[in-house]
Amino acid sequence: MRRLLAAVLTAGMAFSMGITLGYAEDSGDIDLYEAFSSQQEKMKNEVGSRIYKWSMHLPDDAIIYKSERVNYFDMYTSSYSASVSLDVQKNEEGQSLEDILYNMQMNTGEWYWWGEKEFSVTIEEDDSSQRYIRIVKAQQFYDYYMVDEAAEELGEFIENRIYVANGYIYNLTVSMDGKFYRGHEEMFDKLTSSFKPAFDEENPKIKELSESYSVKRVYENTSYGWQITIAPYWKLEDVPNARYQSFAPVYTDEELEQQMQEEDIYEYENERGEGVFVNLMSSANEGETASGWAKGELQKIRDNYNEKVYDVIEEKDTGNGYGVTVRYNTVTNKPYVVKSRYIIGNGYKYIVSANIPDEKYSSPEKRKDFEEMMNSFSLKGENMSRYLGHIVWAESLINLDEAKELKTKKYDCKTTLTKAWMTKAQYYDYYHDYSQYFSSGEEAYAFEPNSNIHLKMASGINTSSMGEIKEYMADMLSTDDDVRLGLVNVSLKSASVGDAQIFYMSREYDIGRIRDAANQDEAKVYDLGNTMNQYRYIIKINNNMYTLDMDIPVANTTKMNLSKVEKIWMNTQIGGQDYPGKISSWTNHTVEELLPE
Repeated sequence: MRRLLAAVLTAGMAFSMGITLGYAEDSGDIDLYEAFSSQQEKMKNEVGSRIYKWSMHLPDDAIIYKSERVNYFDMYTSSYSASVSLDVQKNEEGQSLEDILYNMQMNTGEWYWWGEKEFSVTIEEDDSSQRYIRIVKAQQFYDYYMVDEAAEELGEFIENRIYVANGYIYNLTVSMDGKFYRGHEEMFDKLTSSFKPAFDEENPKIKELSESYSVKRVYENTSYGWQITIAPYWKLEDVPNARYQSFAPVYTDEELEQQMQEEDIYEYENERGEGVFVNLMSSANEGETASGWAKGELQKIRDNYNEKVYDVIEEKDTGNGYGVTVRYNTVTNKPYVVKSRYIIGNGYKYIVSANIPDEKYSSPEKRKDFEEMMNSFSLKGENMSRYLGHIVWAESLINLDEAKELKTKKYDCKTTLTKAWMTKAQYYDYYHDYSQYFSSGEEAYAFEPNSNIHLKMASGINTSSMGEIKEYMADMLSTDDDVRLGLVNVSLKSASVGDAQIFYMSREYDIGRIRDAANQDEAKVYDLGNTMNQYRYIIKINNNMYTLDMDIPVANTTKMNLSKVEKIWMNTQIGGQDYPGKISSWTNHTVEELLPE
């Protein structure tokens, strides 16, 4: 009677939905897989990704959760009492099914699952002759709290399928309520078997998971009064309505073009900050212009970037602001372009910028998304937070040229900086940590943001002779690979003033030689923004030693910044004595002559 009643109710539902029911020939059981695959649903009865080339059945009651890149996908369907999860990863190592199975059974890496018990593990073929690993298992959780039969009755039935195709590894898991499974095994099998590592571009019935990203969308920042049109397959990277917003591609070009490459350049481009950015910097001062602001920022680039690592491509009035385009060569063989637009409106200063890999900038088609997004930016003064008020910029309140002192108090070593420097900033000494030289020592640090100069001042007791210190420094330089390769110019010199012995070492990279080395060997990549030129002064007075270490990124080594290094040295005093100003002459040395015999 209950079976008849269920059949009548289900038939009534099906009739109202226009469903054609399928019955088993003898038992009279309703094939619910067919019941929930109505003609109406079949207009969109599959789900998948054209980017990652997969598709599977989509029940009409499915609730879908997905990552932005849709290489993670979860679906729950109450009509099947089942959940589906899919993880798609690039097959970086070219693994076969057998390789993956070996790694799984050795419990290594990402293939280890805790708390599951397998009933069968096989390698099989689906209807299209696609091989896959098939694992039938159950969640072991129930065995902790129930006796054997109850655990099997109430536990979930799980099938895990792993495919290798299209340069990807597809890890599919389908879980169904155990009690429901025992009455509807055919539903489980048909749902699981519907998965294919393929995507039919011509099939209008597939719901493409990337479709929400595949069209242009207008994004409006209602807190700070602006809007921008997001390009297809781009996304907002952070929290909406923030003061600093960034937009980035969802996929790599290789993924969109479906051309798998050995090198995963997406990760590298993200490290460089590829994308479009909108920043509200501060309130605008009365009479301030976008062109004046932009030219001031461009002058900072000229002052603080070595002329060999950048090129100003364009600067012009854009109508709604002032545009500056600069190509940077701070990473060997990986140039990138920064387009910036300086805009003043709504009483505020906005920067809209794009970081573009040079290979994309050189292609009008590939740079189109960046430029169209920047050009779509517009101010919406009527849509601003009522709490938004005056935002002061600290530089406008400080005379950055005013003097500022850095010193080690106990040993009375000091120098004069300006207020542009941040003092007590933590800093890692790239070349050598001099603290091991000292007992009872103390240190002071400073950093200048515009020039990226790091300064470390240290003082303490050191009983080594200056000759021993010179030998140690020479030995270090003689085993330095970059010095041996001829990429670095080394300068060594010494002087004495009364009882003070002074030693100077500079270690400066030659940009031309670095590029030659990188061109000859693609494996050699130099980031000139993190490769340091080093300038060291060591002063030895009896058993006390004082060091002044200044490091400048190669990219930021300019005449202006080198003059800052020299000025800091000339402003240095120890115990009130002006030792730098009292040096009458220097004696030059080579590494070889200072090495111990």
